[in-house]
Amino acid sequence: MTASSTARVRCDRPGRYARLLVNRFAQTAHTDWDSEQGRAHLAFTREREGEVDLIAGDGVLLMQLECPAEELDQFEAMIGGGLVEIAAGTGLQVLWKRSGGQEGTRWVADLDEKPEGLE
Repeated sequence: MTASSTARVRCDRPGRYARLLVNRFAQTAHTDWDSEQGRAHLAFTREREGEVDLIAGDGVLLMQLECPAEELDQFEAMIGGGLVEIAAGTGLQVLWKRSGGQEGTRWVADLDEKPEGLE
């Protein structure tokens, strides 16, 4: 059975964060980044199967995840944890909301670390 989860991440550079996430997973997923539209798609097909859509808006990065229900925690951790690692030092928060309104996992960027690739 497939499950879905969404996160609306408030941040100052959503397009840059989306692009860095695409770069981070380029070796493990099929990735597509459209800089003009501020949209990305990640398709994982190797060890795990799942898809993530990223939409960079004005001050927000929308992340939509779909994967097998039994892997939802792992995908939220992989994508949400990956984003907070990239955004270290910013206090950025990823709060996943699952279909049906159920709370998902929560990830927070450490304020004491330097952001990865955002110098």
